[in-house]
Amino acid sequence: MTICSLVIYSKPEKAAAVETEVAALEAVEVHASDPKGKLVVTVDHPERAFCSDTIMGFHSIDGVINTALVYEYTE
Repeated sequence: MTICSLVIYSKPEKAAAVETEVAALEAVEVHASDPKGKLVVTVDHPERAFCSDTIMGFHSIDGVINTALVYEYTE
């Protein structure tokens, strides 16, 4: 099991669209959002590679500027 917590930074004008797209992804939960473009999310999945691929995939979403991994737990 792997749980990752991170902050996604997006362009303010694209924040709502980014939140919608991120929330629709498998194993991803949006916990908080800010109209200035910050999202606090977790990725929770049994496979670590899935979590890594999901996090890297955030960069392909239109409007995402950067991501910052805050916490990772692997069992």
